[in-house]
Amino acid sequence: MRRAAILFGALASASCGGAGGPAPRPLATSVSAERPLAELPQQDLQQGQCGMALWQRTEPARRIAFVLDEPATIRIVDGGKVIVLARTASEGDPIVRHAPVQRFAGAEHSVAIDVRMEQREGLLAGAIIPEGTLTLQSARGSVVLPVFGLIGCR
Repeated sequence: MRRAAILFGALASASCGGAGGPAPRPLATSVSAERPLAELPQQDLQQGQCGMALWQRTEPARRIAFVLDEPATIRIVDGGKVIVLARTASEGDPIVRHAPVQRFAGAEHSVAIDVRMEQREGLLAGAIIPEGTLTLQSARGSVVLPVFGLIGCR
């Protein structure tokens, strides 16, 4: 019993973050951290829509999510099926009709994106996403993925 108490105490103090730097990102639990989402096929925009395409920062990069401004949804491929989730929240100043932080839920999944967006000279009706994260939670577990992408409008 004493051994279990010592182990629990060591784990609790190690997980508190303390002065050792920033808290670590959540670890993947039972989802393949390398390929938790399948590649999403090419997506089309209707006239008047703005879409955000996100690629997982892998070699080679894979398109894993597509966010629409209207209707406010995200598309992912999990378990061989295209899943469409409704946006439940957004935070931050929108750039090209997309907020930098957005949350989506439904179909036993939740996705949160947190991206840095940049408008660049010469880029019309769009923006660059040089970095960000996509956090996926499902019945299989959770994982945080590094992403980059583009926003474009039609």
